[in-house]
Amino acid sequence: MRYLAADVGGTFTDLVLVDVDPTTGAGRVHLDKVTSQATGSALGIADGIRRITTAAGLVPGDIDLFVHGFTVGTNAFLTRNGAQIALVVTQGFRDLLVIANQSRPELYSLTGRKPAPVVPRSRTVEATERVDAFGQIVTPLTEAEAMRIATDVAGLAPQSIAICLAFAHLAPAHERMIESALKKVLPEVPVYLSSRVNPQIEEYPRANTTAVAAYVGPVIDRYVQAVESRLAEIGVGAPLRLMRSDGGTATARAARENPAHMLLSGPAGGVIAGAALARDLEVANLVTFDMGGTSADFSVILGGGPTMVSGRDVDGQPLRLPTLDIETISAGGGSIARVDVGGALRVGPSSAGAVPGPACYGQGGREATVTDAAVVLGILDPHEFLGGDMQLQGGLAHQAVERRIAAPLGLGIEEAAYGIIAIANANMIQAIRTLSVERGHDIRGFALLAFGGAGPFCAVYMARELGMAEVIVPRHPGVFAAAGLLMTDLRHTAQAAWQTAMAKVEADDVGARLATLQAELDTELDRDGVAPADRYFRFAADMRCVGQFHQLTVTLPTPNGARWWDAAKLTSDFHAVHEKAYGHADTRVPIEFVNLRAEGFGRVPKPPVLADDAPAADAPVATGRRRIYVDRTIGWTDAAVYRRDDLRRGHRLTGPCIVLQRDSTVLVLPDQTGFVDRGGVIRIRATQS
Repeated sequence: MRYLAADVGGTFTDLVLVDVDPTTGAGRVHLDKVTSQATGSALGIADGIRRITTAAGLVPGDIDLFVHGFTVGTNAFLTRNGAQIALVVTQGFRDLLVIANQSRPELYSLTGRKPAPVVPRSRTVEATERVDAFGQIVTPLTEAEAMRIATDVAGLAPQSIAICLAFAHLAPAHERMIESALKKVLPEVPVYLSSRVNPQIEEYPRANTTAVAAYVGPVIDRYVQAVESRLAEIGVGAPLRLMRSDGGTATARAARENPAHMLLSGPAGGVIAGAALARDLEVANLVTFDMGGTSADFSVILGGGPTMVSGRDVDGQPLRLPTLDIETISAGGGSIARVDVGGALRVGPSSAGAVPGPACYGQGGREATVTDAAVVLGILDPHEFLGGDMQLQGGLAHQAVERRIAAPLGLGIEEAAYGIIAIANANMIQAIRTLSVERGHDIRGFALLAFGGAGPFCAVYMARELGMAEVIVPRHPGVFAAAGLLMTDLRHTAQAAWQTAMAKVEADDVGARLATLQAELDTELDRDGVAPADRYFRFAADMRCVGQFHQLTVTLPTPNGARWWDAAKLTSDFHAVHEKAYGHADTRVPIEFVNLRAEGFGRVPKPPVLADDAPAADAPVATGRRRIYVDRTIGWTDAAVYRRDDLRRGHRLTGPCIVLQRDSTVLVLPDQTGFVDRGGVIRIRATQS
């Protein structure tokens, strides 16, 4: 089997090819990074596949499975470059997305503005129909009214259509009638129903989630078509799998049907790979830190498993679908440093991207970036970037930092460059606190798993500041997220609203409802061609105290056998989750169900874990020494330089030192010590006094 993963970022596209001998089970791993080309283009993927297969002595047609993670949906939403859509709502709800809710980005601002909805009021069509809060039809939708709606929508010339009728999550018949009428008038235009995308109570989050699906749907569809076309052109006939926001994968068909699941495809692979590495190293709790050229992504691994949320805000708007709990900020190697009007140093959110890139790329960029600062400080070697494939221009990096930062602030160039790194780190430290400390976790007991091209040289500063237990750097940090794409299974989700008091629940009733959800998932897995023996399922419920607004997700047992249901245990589990989330729980308060959830998985072939290196017989040998600027206290100092390929399990690295490899640069500070663990992982801890 030949497994290939490609993770497209804002600056680089990372590729991992695993070639496994079917007879012996032995495997080879090939890695590559190519520059990401125009946003939304599949050109970089095709070029990367040709290059990595050639290096492996293969041709693209030899690939057996291709898994892909991408950010085109996220970028389209954040830059407001999605489709022209039309929204159909119940009469009287035309201002639903404009009014939104009471959440405000700046609570005490007198002039604060809410994020603009993805569909304006002028492109919203009202339907004369009504369903009440119990799912009973109050005002029937007639066929004539459905056709009138379809005609009005057609007059807006939409590229996609979202339908969100009041209480449609309880009674979806009216949404389906309008969909049927629209298909007669606009057969080529995709239609997204709230009763399919997010069948859950609360009109605004359900409507916005459906509108976002419609907004990014055509963009993702065009991108997937382009990927499929480019793969066919270069001879790749392998199945295409696309990373979802929840850490599973989807076929191209499933991705098109609910594109909202793909909105956060990009960062998910690193979290999945991080959870796998945590289990392998027997590290219970860690924070994943993926810093690339444009952004930095963080997530928490608890008990060896990734953390999930049932919904999240993206750019101030609710996306209410299960996702990995990832915090993303604009902080990467290409983040631009500037001096603001008040004379303060700022880093980000603007990025130099792949084109023109940091000043040191020599492609016309003139702004000082985090990468330029690392060159000035001696952390990055201009001659070793991407294994020497890309020569950095150190002189241009010095000029940019001097002209843009040092001179305006009256600082030496080293202080200015270190200031850029420090400000970027401070922004990322706050993101870690948001995910951990602000949610009740003692970060001092956590490891920081650093990957991405820039993560392994920033992480040591951040872990020291936060007092974290250690920094863990995987063997191939620059393509670690891409490797995570090969560790996932096909995934589908289903849910149903079910507001019922726990005291009134009967095992047969809840079992029948879960069976209905499982049947929906079986249908989807059938369409994906997954054999019944390769399927497995998980169930959960959104629950809350009676009278409470917020709900918590609690795992349910699989309906199996006569004694599968245990109400007392589920009640106890809910109160334990409540205690962990809020710091208190009252077991006397009655609880209720709000939603039932199910997940269906289709097992996908995965590359085997490759054999570990033999332990080292002697001490590591440095290939040279380099002057680096550590911080304002230590200043310039000599650091030993090692090559990652020369390191073996058991090797110890005394800081300050630098480890060079093609896809990243690892830094060990003077008060830290690193050692090489199994699988080539470097673990960096504070030196014991």
